[in-house]
Amino acid sequence: MNNNVDEKIAKLKLEQRIQKEKELNEKESNEKLEKDTEENSDEITLEEVIKQMEEGEVNLEERSFKFRRKSFLGNKIEMPVPLAYFEEKVNTTSNVTLVNDLYGVSFAANYVKKGAVKQTFKQFKAGMEKSLKDMELYLEWLEEGEIGEGTSKISYGTYKTPTGKGDLYNLIFYKQHKGTVLIGNYNCFYTDIKTWELFIKASIMLMKIN
Repeated sequence: MNNNVDEKIAKLKLEQRIQKEKELNEKESNEKLEKDTEENSDEITLEEVIKQMEEGEVNLEERSFKFRRKSFLGNKIEMPVPLAYFEEKVNTTSNVTLVNDLYGVSFAANYVKKGAVKQTFKQFKAGMEKSLKDMELYLEWLEEGEIGEGTSKISYGTYKTPTGKGDLYNLIFYKQHKGTVLIGNYNCFYTDIKTWELFIKASIMLMKIN
């Protein structure tokens, strides 16, 4: 008789413990879901970055970045750039180079006014790949497409390349029109793409070609 009572008590305690563990697991799962939802809700979209960049200030990763539109290549292009961030190494009618050595971010563009070799973006990409291969380097294409409208419409591609300091994230853009060609590259370290991929894409999408 006592044995049966003891067994029932032990069984009841076991069921209570299992139920308590189940409730605890459910509580932890719900808390994790709420945390993940909050984190995801804090993530900013490319469209939001574009909107904020147009307004002159982007809030990202608990930091505030101010942007202003600037002209380069003899007013051939206009685009938003972060204030007091880049050192202007070159800015002529045919070349522009902006760098931030501390954070490993750079922008460079080249404009050929006449006599440019006629080729498609696909052919241009193939030439890039061959040049890198000849130097025993490689690139990994991530995405490509077209952005902009009318005279500001350009082809672009993003890719990853290795360097001695780590992989780089690159966005290259290309536009050919009546014997002229505009080529540019905006890059950052791959470890910083959470911030700079959005900045780079938004800047190029807001770029105006005159």
